[in-house]
Amino acid sequence: MSLLLPNRYLKTSSSLAVHAAELWRALDPASSVGSAWATYKHIHPDLPFERFVLTLDVLVALKLLQFNGDILSKVVSDAAQN
Repeated sequence: MSLLLPNRYLKTSSSLAVHAAELWRALDPASSVGSAWATYKHIHPDLPFERFVLTLDVLVALKLLQFNGDILSKVVSDAAQN
């Protein structure tokens, strides 16, 4: 069963794609992993750290988030800024 996209067994609100979008929108342009975890826990208080890591994996795979040392940085394309 896929966790990335919704299907007949997985509600849209429970998919990793939606969680990644919610986290990306809530994150500051640069934040620590600890503050990103706190943000995630505020959005999804019942979900474990493993789910947070999977959500970060989705954002990194989509090239929307990158690690710069200990800092997570949002990647924003020029088209998105206009």
